[in-house]
Amino acid sequence: MRTRPLVPACPRTGAFLLLLLSNLAAPTDSRAEAWEGYGRSAPKPRYEQDEGANPKYQFGVREAFTPYQDPDRSEAEELPDPLLDPNFGDYRLIVVINKSDDEFWGRAQTLRVYKRGEGLIYYWLISTGRAGFETPSGYFIPQGFSSRHWSGPYDAPMLWAVFFNGGVSLHSSLDREALYNMGRAADSHGCVHVEDHRAEELYHLIGQSGYGLIEQIDRRSGHPILSNKLRKKINGYRTLIIVAPTGHYSQPGGTEQPIAPAESADTASPPPEPAESRETPESPANYLDLF
Repeated sequence: MRTRPLVPACPRTGAFLLLLLSNLAAPTDSRAEAWEGYGRSAPKPRYEQDEGANPKYQFGVREAFTPYQDPDRSEAEELPDPLLDPNFGDYRLIVVINKSDDEFWGRAQTLRVYKRGEGLIYYWLISTGRAGFETPSGYFIPQGFSSRHWSGPYDAPMLWAVFFNGGVSLHSSLDREALYNMGRAADSHGCVHVEDHRAEELYHLIGQSGYGLIEQIDRRSGHPILSNKLRKKINGYRTLIIVAPTGHYSQPGGTEQPIAPAESADTASPPPEPAESRETPESPANYLDLF
């Protein structure tokens, strides 16, 4: 794998690169000036609505910004394959994000991508939320796409963002220290930091995974939700995002897992969740002030 010095992947014009490089040694508050005039996007519920959507995108990650390096793929090859869970048949892409070392989930601060018909296609290092800003665990689907997103609270770029739980997203990190910490430490404010080329690849993989009726998966258990004794169907992307550790998915030969009942008025409400992990509507209009 070829590595490159730290410069943004989009756009890659000469003028932009010169502007950014001239500001790398500047204080954080002045670095934002390098992005002045750079087009910014707000999250769109559909991939094709976002400025970065590209149906002709050429898949395949061939380089990385230093000091990032991919982990040994063999670490992930023997881990349980979520594509084998019969409850996930509607999903063409499954992304597994693991926050802590676990026998079932594997190495901490890693991300695996599974594609139906191909199996495990990627195994990467990432960083999730640090103490006090923990990335919420569970089973999620994509909610919004913003290829040129900008964090208002942190005044920083969040390129190739795919939101999956309110203001929490998968997105590129361009900071050299953040790249070094991937696979080593939880280092974000709640989002999942991904090396820039890999974030771009994941953005397009998810966006082109297909959209239609899918079985709704319970966030905590990972089991299908029942409504009127039938499996509940919703419209969404055919990508399942699993943030672990959480409830285990099924494996061949394993014990049959119960199906999660749909919530009803007769069911006692669970205790309220902390504000940072509370779910938001499926397709919110704008996350600019939520990150």
